[in-house]
This record gives sequence, C-alpha cells and structure tokens, in this order.
Amino acid sequence: MEMDALSLDQFEVFVTVVEAGSFSAAARRLNRAQSAITYAVQKLEEQVGAELFDRSAYRPTLSEAGRTLLPQVRRILDDVGHFRASARQITRGLETELRIVVAAAIPIDMIAPALAAFREAFPTVQLRLSVLPFSMGVGRQMPGLSEGEADIRVLVDLMLPETLVRKPIAELGLVTVAAAPHPLAHKREELDEHALRDHLQIVLSEPREAVPGEDRRVAALNTWRVTDPAAQHALIRAAIGWGSLPEPAAAEDIASGRLVRLSVKRRGTSGQSPQFPIVAAHRQDEPLGLAGRWLFERLGKTQGPPVDP
Repeated sequence: MEMDALSLDQFEVFVTVVEAGSFSAAARRLNRAQSAITYAVQKLEEQVGAELFDRSAYRPTLSEAGRTLLPQVRRILDDVGHFRASARQITRGLETELRIVVAAAIPIDMIAPALAAFREAFPTVQLRLSVLPFSMGVGRQMPGLSEGEADIRVLVDLMLPETLVRKPIAELGLVTVAAAPHPLAHKREELDEHALRDHLQIVLSEPREAVPGEDRRVAALNTWRVTDPAAQHALIRAAIGWGSLPEPAAAEDIASGRLVRLSVKRRGTSGQSPQFPIVAAHRQDEPLGLAGRWLFERLGKTQGPPVDP
C-alpha cells in the first residue's frame, strides 16, 4: 500500500461525497466536474488499497473501509482548518496566549460571561488565568503588576499605580454575615462596633505585610486572618466567627438560611454595605494585542451577577 500521494483535496472530496450523498451532488457543491470528483475518490482508494464506497446501488454508500476511515479523515480536516485559522490570525497580530490575573476576592462569575464570549470570538487563543493568592488584590506592590507578569489584571481599584490603564467592570459589595447558629445571627437590632467587638472576626488578609487600610475593616478584638476567600467563607459558615463576604459569594447561603445578613451600623455609610470598584487593567507600557484589546473592552461591558437582597 503506497500512501505518499495522499492529499487534503482527496480527503475533502471524500467527505463531501459522503455529506452530499452522491458524486454529482459533491461536484455541484465543490463547483467541479463530476469526472474530477470521481478521479479524486479513485486515487484515494488506490492509496488506501480498498474501496471506500459501494457503487452497486443507485447512490454510493460507504463501504466498511469507508466507515472506518471517515472519522479519521474528518479529524484531519478539522485539525488542518484550525492550523490555517491560527496561521491567519498570527499574521493579523493575534496573540497565541493571553494571561489574566484576578484578585482572589473577586468572584470569577463576575467575568465569566466575558470569558465565554472571548472563547467564541477567539477559539484558537489559549487563556492562562491565575488567581492572586491574597486578600483584595490592592496596593502598588501587589503581585501581577510587574512587567511581563500578565496581559490583563482584574483588580479592586484601591491604591493602584497610575501606570495602569483601567476600565470599570462593576461594583463589588460586601455583606456582613454570621452562620445561623452564631449568637450574632439572633440579634434583630442594628449592630454597632461595640456589639461586634466581643465576637471573633474572620478577616481576609494579606499573607505577610498588612494591606493599607486593612485594619479599618477589623472591628473585633479577636481576629483570625486567612488568605483564601473560600477558607474565610467556610469558617464563617461553620459559626466559628463572623465576617464580611462578597455579596455574590454569600447570596446562596443567605437565601438558604445557612448565613444570616447582619444589620451593621457603620460610621458615615448610613448602614449601607461597602462597595469596592472592580476594574480591568493593563500596563501602559505593555500594549495589548488584538485579542487582548477585544477582551479588555468586553470586560468593561460586564455586569455583576444578580444578588438577592
């Protein structure tokens, strides 16, 4: 069996005959003479060493060899199509990979719709998403801001350097909660700082140095500091302490009754939950490519997930 002369054209003709149902229909679909279609199939059969179609009936049907080889031929054509698309996009200045870092406190659900749209628009671009392993992702020295570390950052816009180009995404609200068995969950009155200070507070915190302004979020005399939002959520849900969670993350537990939203009197806020601006950002000295610019703009159109009051 000699297969050195196999060609993509033969594969394409073979698949088209199968899909069109006949040699004449395949010729019309490919805008070629029927004799050229017949010749291409015959040459492929010679290369394979077996007939791919049973021609005994009015319409050709796949032989056993044809049924066996058809999925492999389709896979080859798909791979070649992806290769050609990638090559065209590279010549247009399209990135092969996009790197995104997201602050740990920001729910991925907030940007998932934009990422899904990106997947549809740029199926050949790989995406590498890293979650920053610390609290709110704030401050000038936070990881992910250095040159070459990421293409797009999704961060809380607090004390970020002016060297970043920003695009607002949404406002992230924090809700103060305690588990249903916790003593604070049974208090119906509005709580002030004095009512909170005697109960252990679970605080999302920087692993080493304190984040500027972090202590302003601490009301209790006794605190446990954790660096992972999931760990903070689990400890609060276990009734070990109370704390503040992003509204989208706490919504399901509040609706089910596992967590109770605490009414907290805050200085200068009229009891409203604090809101933090979430932005997409990239360095001014690192211009984005075609896919990066598209995603950056799309993130700016993102709306936060709905949250039950």
